[in-house]
Amino acid sequence: MTRWLVTCAWLVFVSTLSAQAIFTNISVADAFVRSLDPTHNYGGAGALSVSGLLATNVLGQQQGQLDSFMRFDLSGMANNLNNSFGQGRWVIVRATLNLFEQGAPNNAIFNRGVGPFQVRWIANDSWIEGTGNPNAPTTDGIVWNDEPSLLNSNADQSLGTFVNGGTDGLVRAALGLPPSFLADLTSGGTNSLLITTTTNSTVGVTFHSRNFVDSTQWPFLEITAVARPQITSLMITGADVKINFVTSGGVTNLVEYNNDLAGINWSTFASVLGNGNITDVIDSNSAALPERFYRIKLVVAP
Repeated sequence: MTRWLVTCAWLVFVSTLSAQAIFTNISVADAFVRSLDPTHNYGGAGALSVSGLLATNVLGQQQGQLDSFMRFDLSGMANNLNNSFGQGRWVIVRATLNLFEQGAPNNAIFNRGVGPFQVRWIANDSWIEGTGNPNAPTTDGIVWNDEPSLLNSNADQSLGTFVNGGTDGLVRAALGLPPSFLADLTSGGTNSLLITTTTNSTVGVTFHSRNFVDSTQWPFLEITAVARPQITSLMITGADVKINFVTSGGVTNLVEYNNDLAGINWSTFASVLGNGNITDVIDSNSAALPERFYRIKLVVAP
């Protein structure tokens, strides 16, 4: 007897999308911390700042190293995606952090300089925003001295390196999707990011925070998701097997097979750029096989 089993698996990333859902998530907490003032909080400032030790302010003075923290609440996004595509029937394919740079901040606490900065996902969401600002720092939230206990190099993951423009304007950082970050996004809970640069960097960049006076320039995380692919039918056509499946729009859908369900090595015999509609592929000369298993997988990119 010939047997086929339809399975469906997914992994993600995509460059061009259609039939997609996009959600924007304003940060629910953000703050910057300073190495030169390691016990005070700046969570109530209208700005976030990232700087290396060698960067200088408008007066040519070094203001130390600065890091920024951001937290997002994705529960509403997850609920909306479940309503749109069905419970768990969706895949996140893109995450973009949108930051509004202030090229010439008017407070001497902020360093300036153009160059690379890093965005990292951090596993610990327990930090507190606080209410301090450059003119009146406080002790009611995250401070520089909290970083050693908050950050975990074995769990936290890099999401990419980006470059600021040195002028007023939007900086869009297309984040990588490593497994822990992707799982955190998909879970629909809270999600924390660290923006930093190398210790001896000359980069000094300032962004508007969620406390900035103009809400249209608050930082936000933009999440793009598509429906998971779904095999709808198998048909024998002569010596071949015809597989019909619903594609994920704009995503490369790989059709894979395995002759042993317990095996770990799946082979690809078709690659389809999806449009959100049902399509079909032919597995040639496979109808007489004792058994074969199929799945659809989305293309992975780091």
